[in-house]
Amino acid sequence: MACASVHHGAVARTHDFAPGHPVFFWAFIVILTFTFYTGATAMVTRNDCDSVSGGAKHWRIIPGEWVCGSGGIEFIHR
Repeated sequence: MACASVHHGAVARTHDFAPGHPVFFWAFIVILTFTFYTGATAMVTRNDCDSVSGGAKHWRIIPGEWVCGSGGIEFIHR
């Protein structure tokens, strides 16, 4: 009687986070969408601070917007 060979190692590897895993794909899509959205917002609103603070502005990452006044890059509104 012949015994069929079972490849448990190959089955276990299918659950690893490989480069083509859907989690990485959707994370890339979210980051790409956020980048395009914030870039478009930056270009459309780039002149909004000219009359308020003489053009002095800095960028707030979340939500992506210009903040009129001097300062550096902010990650989130405090």
